[in-house]
Amino acid sequence: MATNWSILKLELENPPTTLSEAVDRLQSILLEEDKQAIAGMAVDDLYNLHFNLGLAIRNAWLNRTCGDLLAACGTSHPDDASQIILGALWRALQP
Repeated sequence: MATNWSILKLELENPPTTLSEAVDRLQSILLEEDKQAIAGMAVDDLYNLHFNLGLAIRNAWLNRTCGDLLAACGTSHPDDASQIILGALWRALQP
């Protein structure tokens, strides 16, 4: 899986405001090989993405916007919200 998630920084000016928008945005910017790797993970292993993709999501979308997207995730904590977004992405990538 790629280790450079800096492409998310391109999305700072217009961060998603809903969970489905965040998932759609990730699906549009992630490489196909990364989407396949995430889809192939066991749901219990998504925590392995916490310090790479989860961190990029938090820094790009959650630390600066701390409003609509956090509320859409049902939490006030950016780290929890990034894991919720990763879980929703994983579900969306399942066949």
